[in-house]
Amino acid sequence: MIASLRRSVEKIAFGAALLCTLGTATWNWRQRPALEALRREPAAVELQGTDYVRADLPMPAAGAKGWPKPRSQSHGPGWIYEVFTPPVIYYHEAARSFAVTPPAHFGETVLVFGLELLDVKRELYRLQLVGYVGAPGDYVAAFVSPKLTETLLARSGKRFEELGLALASIDVRKINVSDDPGMPAYDIAAIATLRDEQTGTEVTLDSRARKFTDTPLAVLRLGAGLKPREVREGDVIEEESATYRIERIQLDPPEVVVAKQVAGLPYPETRVLKPIAGEKLTKKSPAVAPRFQSRRQSEVAASESHP
Repeated sequence: MIASLRRSVEKIAFGAALLCTLGTATWNWRQRPALEALRREPAAVELQGTDYVRADLPMPAAGAKGWPKPRSQSHGPGWIYEVFTPPVIYYHEAARSFAVTPPAHFGETVLVFGLELLDVKRELYRLQLVGYVGAPGDYVAAFVSPKLTETLLARSGKRFEELGLALASIDVRKINVSDDPGMPAYDIAAIATLRDEQTGTEVTLDSRARKFTDTPLAVLRLGAGLKPREVREGDVIEEESATYRIERIQLDPPEVVVAKQVAGLPYPETRVLKPIAGEKLTKKSPAVAPRFQSRRQSEVAASESHP
């Protein structure tokens, strides 16, 4: 039975293979005219138009090219780093400063740079709140300005046109100044909100403290015995024999980068100045305008303000 079934399967497979062979031969026979037509067609591509002419490329300009001139670093015009050569940095023991160009009379112990750094600090904001008068709802704030000599009195809405500021609001608050939550201690302070028309921001002033900006100032003295002066980055100090340019001012640690240009010398002498050891400036406290109130008025203002 199994042998008979196997013979039947073999016959069927043989018949299917024979039919596939006959079908393939028939298809090839019918495609012969098309194949003959393809063989007779030309294989070369016929080009049209003018003949190709090779274009001559321009020759590069002859001549040697060098490295571009290095740019100065942030410390100043003398701090230039070549590709493989850093600047030579000198240290002046008497001046306690660094330089990238050898100063004149470098071996001497006397101070020959001519400029001394006394202090580095932040610039005061151009308006300071120092007091107030009046009653709740009708306070008048008292201001002083480093740019003006007189005390300025103003209510909410006042514009200080010469300073580019406008007083948006003035309030008197009782503020807890104690670090112990169980034993509060209160202080009365005036809080003023200004609109800075130069920057488009709001600035808050507190009558208990001075307001500073983020701009650093350097207090320099051109020779012993002369009056110190406050300068910003980019300022220039001139004397008869030299010109000093303030390249950079750093608050912490305090230091100032100064470039000294002497007439007749090709490069400026750049130094990093440190504050003179033992030099103390007499810092004047800002003028504090009185609140023009009696003790009783202050107690009433404190009780009616925010607890």
